[in-house]
Amino acid sequence: MAKERANKISLKPSKRQLVFSFLSTFAKLITEMKKKQLKLIFLLLVIFSLFSVSVQAQDVVAWRDFSQELTRLLQLPSGRIPDFGEGEKPITRLEAAKMVIQALSYQDLLSFVDTKSVAFSDLSNLSSEDQKWMILACTLEPPLFQGDSTGKLRPKDPLTKSEFLQLKEKISRYARGDVSWQREKVINQYITLLVKKEGFSPSPSLETTQAKGPLSGQVMLQVGAFQDQERAERTATWLKELGYTTAQVKKEGDLFKVRIGPYSKEEASQVSARLQKQGFVSYQITTDATPTVTPTTPVGPFFSVGLLFDPNSPLRLEIALAQDKVLEKEKTSEIAQRKGAIFAVNAGFFAQDGDPLGTLMIDGRILSEPQEGWYSVGITENNQLLFGELKFKAQAQAQNGATYSITGINRRNNGKELVFYDHFLGEKTPKQEGIESIIVKGKVIETKSSQGGTVIPTDGFILQGRGEASQWMWKNLIPGSSVKVKMSIYPKDEDWERWKDVRYILSSGPLLFRNGQPGPFGNFNEKIVTEKNPRTVIAQTEEGKILFLVVDGRNPAHSVGLTIPELVEELKNYRVVNALNLDGGGSTTFYLQGQILNQPSDPLGERKVSNAFIIR
Repeated sequence: MAKERANKISLKPSKRQLVFSFLSTFAKLITEMKKKQLKLIFLLLVIFSLFSVSVQAQDVVAWRDFSQELTRLLQLPSGRIPDFGEGEKPITRLEAAKMVIQALSYQDLLSFVDTKSVAFSDLSNLSSEDQKWMILACTLEPPLFQGDSTGKLRPKDPLTKSEFLQLKEKISRYARGDVSWQREKVINQYITLLVKKEGFSPSPSLETTQAKGPLSGQVMLQVGAFQDQERAERTATWLKELGYTTAQVKKEGDLFKVRIGPYSKEEASQVSARLQKQGFVSYQITTDATPTVTPTTPVGPFFSVGLLFDPNSPLRLEIALAQDKVLEKEKTSEIAQRKGAIFAVNAGFFAQDGDPLGTLMIDGRILSEPQEGWYSVGITENNQLLFGELKFKAQAQAQNGATYSITGINRRNNGKELVFYDHFLGEKTPKQEGIESIIVKGKVIETKSSQGGTVIPTDGFILQGRGEASQWMWKNLIPGSSVKVKMSIYPKDEDWERWKDVRYILSSGPLLFRNGQPGPFGNFNEKIVTEKNPRTVIAQTEEGKILFLVVDGRNPAHSVGLTIPELVEELKNYRVVNALNLDGGGSTTFYLQGQILNQPSDPLGERKVSNAFIIR
């Protein structure tokens, strides 16, 4: 009985077994439910993902669509916008920024963009170059892109159609020229770099009129044939700056020929005579009828780069002469490097042989006399600027007391003049007929008839006379006698006391501001004033700082330049009180810390000049 009862007890499940059985069944039930839920969740995720992809594919802008719309908005010719993407591939915000900036031709500003203080957290993952593209895009005015509420630019996100709708309004403003970019960069405590670009215009169109039949009596003037293309291009550029806008270089065989025209035979004779006075020999060649191509005048953009210099700096502002000679030319960057300068810009006007035009004084020594109607800037020993109209007085005094006025310094004798030559001219006097007196240490060594080419003594000078001057020399500059030369430059309207400490002087023009009043002042060729050109300016601000401003030109995609009245208006933004226009055109060059920061307009790049302002 007891055994049977024991067996019945053993067959009855214990509480532990019941609990275990319950939990096991419940677990199986849960597992089955999870499998079904997971399948359901997975299925929902797949459907949602497909839906999202479908929506995204419909909401983003493709490369081809963006390019076509951008071309239309900016009114650009096909091919102007770079297409470095795949047609149907979605365009990212970074890629869109690059495309717009390049279409505007604003990519030249990338070198001025600072990436040291990036305000957007998600730009740190980009390369330094890509950071510049995005920073430039969001610092344009108006900005192409702006950060979201979390401070991110999302450069690698696809551009959505809704975002592009917002961009269209800005791009349309850009197309109207309503776009600009400005930056200041502190180089050191005394020097600040100023960069500015404004406006936009499509590529310039050409209005072409086909001539009907032969042009009876039309001729071209050939102004030189060169084996060296660079010399030909330089000559053509010189002619354009003198007003011969049709100057062109044509290659025939092994020669590069420079031609202007066409003209009627009567006009050609007049132009040829004018060219001869300007130092160019030309001859007529017949020409067949050719299409007349007239470029339209583009409106904007313009690019400027400036340097603000504190005169209290230990650095010195000077004028440097090319190769330290009067009749030499040298690139602005080469002058700076040779002189160990941190900064340089081109300075005064000069003739084709490098002869400086107007007043030039370097380190207290007068190297060229003033020109009527031009204004000058003077630099004192402590970097202060003076502006004014100067007069020149020089004379030779013989031992017997007889005197004669010197009217030229280190230039060709124009007839009936007494001209002074020293070693700054070069090794020898110019090839010209006249009377020459060689003076060494104040004594006349020889007075003789000469055809020029006389060696100039390093410890003396040569006086060269023609006409009445030569007669005075024969009579008074006797070998063995002493002679003195006195020269002075003095202000026409200003107190001499303000100019007595001046060590460097350069004349140019026109004067753009005088004692706070806008100009222009002075007597200058009308075309220099009214035509858009590259410009170089030295100015003095209300705060007493020195401003050098360079404006690029003759490049419709980059900068078209400014007229003199437009330049005056632009200078008002810098609060200048005195400002002088310097040599511009192809000479315009801005050099800083080993780099040229503007784009010189000559086809072959930086031009050789006669002199430059330098800071060292």
